[in-house]
Amino acid sequence: MPPSMPPIDVPLVGRSGWIAIIALLHIPFFVNFVMGAPVLAVISEYVGLKKNDPRYDRFARHLSHMLLVTVGVGAFGGVGLVASNLGLFPRFFSVGANAFFWPLLLELPAFLVEAIFIAVYRYTWDRLAERRGLHMLFGLLGAFGAWGSGFIVNGLATFMLTPGRWVETGSWLHAWFNPTMLPAYVHRSVAAFSITAFFTMLYALWMGRRAGSEEDRDYAAWALGYAGRWAVVSTALQFFPGVWYMIKAHQGTASGAPEGSVIPKLLGGPLTPYWFGGIIIAAAAILVVWFTAAQNPQASLRGLRRWLVTLSVLMILVTTAFMGFTRERSRKPYLIYGVMYGNQTLVETAAGGADAETAAPDPGAAAAGKTLFGRKCAICHSLGGEGGTVGPALDHTGDRYDWADLKELLRVPPAGMPPFVGSDDEREAIGAFLFSGGEVATTGAGGSIFQQKCAICHSLGGEGGVVGPALDDIGAKHDAAALEGILLKPAAGMPPFGGSDAERKATVDFLLSQ
Repeated sequence: MPPSMPPIDVPLVGRSGWIAIIALLHIPFFVNFVMGAPVLAVISEYVGLKKNDPRYDRFARHLSHMLLVTVGVGAFGGVGLVASNLGLFPRFFSVGANAFFWPLLLELPAFLVEAIFIAVYRYTWDRLAERRGLHMLFGLLGAFGAWGSGFIVNGLATFMLTPGRWVETGSWLHAWFNPTMLPAYVHRSVAAFSITAFFTMLYALWMGRRAGSEEDRDYAAWALGYAGRWAVVSTALQFFPGVWYMIKAHQGTASGAPEGSVIPKLLGGPLTPYWFGGIIIAAAAILVVWFTAAQNPQASLRGLRRWLVTLSVLMILVTTAFMGFTRERSRKPYLIYGVMYGNQTLVETAAGGADAETAAPDPGAAAAGKTLFGRKCAICHSLGGEGGTVGPALDHTGDRYDWADLKELLRVPPAGMPPFVGSDDEREAIGAFLFSGGEVATTGAGGSIFQQKCAICHSLGGEGGVVGPALDDIGAKHDAAALEGILLKPAAGMPPFGGSDAERKATVDFLLSQ
């Protein structure tokens, strides 16, 4: 197993907040739009061909241009999500990549098909003017790639809330086709047309504002009305897959964790205002669009109506944010519901599984390790600026390695490093000393344990997570016995400590020393 990544903190918004911001920008603007736009473009091109109405053809051309730009820019959002998850949640990323290796491998050709055929669709419009069937086929192939890519990513996104039978079988098929995968995909597919229509309304308003002729203004009004009708219908239709998703989410989480179903959090809990708020805002957006863009598009290109149409787009984006927020927060304190906590501790380990006792060293062993390090390791390695220069410096070893990884490294050294000659107890003592950062005192080891287990949610001195309360001056509020009790039996919403008695005591001592 490779060494764990050093903890990375994101100022102001925290790790989860940073991921949420990238996802909110990437998914509605790029994933949903790229799914909906090519289908709507091909439908419009076909209708224009049958009706001999050039406005549909012009509308489809505009969509194809927007699509090409979106595919190019959207790739940055995908890379940003991967890089951010890899750096901020390395253990979670490892689990997800392992469970979804084969589906993610399929993501590469899916994106390639999407990008190639959307570009071909855009640039062969005039060249294939006499072969419109072939041209529309190119557009549909681009849509096929986009919908295939969405199908794959949707499986990973829903897996986090409802891992389903994967917990028992470890099969990538069970991870991908988890309980909420299909209803979520149907909902996302309908939402793709909604997002596309709302963004196209903005584009129509922009065209109306810069129109230089009466013909251009008439087209902008027609496009606004056409997109408005798509927006009303597709947004309203999301209700049905939404109900299906709620049913499957209840079934998929009811027995997935001790907390049971997440649905009570949405229907009668702390997330209720966001969930129902999103529904109410979406309903209001539908009404605004119906009575402006859909009914009177010409008048909606100017004045108050134009601002109301613009407001409806912002309302849909707020709804998207609210719904995404409630889905993410409903599974807390887990990253993967019932499997991995927000601090990336596996539930089986936190519950006292086979690896629970090896999650971190006994802080008391570090004192003996200091002497052994000077005798056996310092000839090649330095610590705190003192020691050899042949091997790498070993400062902050506890931040760069899991305890199990560090012990394995001492047991089976890498190429070029001589084998450790000593007993298992000596190897354990040196590992404990390195893991503590060279601090022999218990509080030093406790600081490393705090960074590993607690800092993802809690802060000290302004550094750390923002999910849980700051722990500055915690010693003035609780004594040692009370803090140990909190770590033994955490409050609701706080994941178990998941370590040995020695680790717990070291962490308490560290907190009391701050």
